[in-house]
Amino acid sequence: MSRLAYYFDFVSMPVLALALILFGGATLPGIVVGLAAWTLAEYAIHRVLFHRLPLFKAGHDEHHAKPSGRTGVTSWHSLLVFGALFLLLPAGTLAGLALGYLAYIAAHHAIHHWRIAPGHVLYALKIRHAMHHRGDEVNFGVVTTLWDRTFGTYRPPAARSAQ
Repeated sequence: MSRLAYYFDFVSMPVLALALILFGGATLPGIVVGLAAWTLAEYAIHRVLFHRLPLFKAGHDEHHAKPSGRTGVTSWHSLLVFGALFLLLPAGTLAGLALGYLAYIAAHHAIHHWRIAPGHVLYALKIRHAMHHRGDEVNFGVVTTLWDRTFGTYRPPAARSAQ
């Protein structure tokens, strides 16, 4: 995947959220609803789409094989999805979803591309996600463990350090 296709969401999602807040009438309660909805969407997308559906599984398997590569959903696809959601959802909910997605891509990028030492705020995410990459069908949530705990797919990080 090109650098542009990989990194464009890091620009487009904050711009989208800001535009919805400044010009779209997004409200704080709506944003909170969107952020909460994102946590479930993140879990479902990862567990169901990326691990079960052949259309998405092959690309996600590539990510598991090369975690530090530029693989994933291209920005063009995510913008298409957010464009469709724009027709269906209130501005606040969509802004919250965009901010939740931004948190996800930022955290996921960091845990695969940055050196994160013990004690860093992202270290627990890194070691928890590393367990997922070891092949276990656990820890599908990247930003939160809420839905893994709810659906019984949470496994606490091992005492040893991440890969």
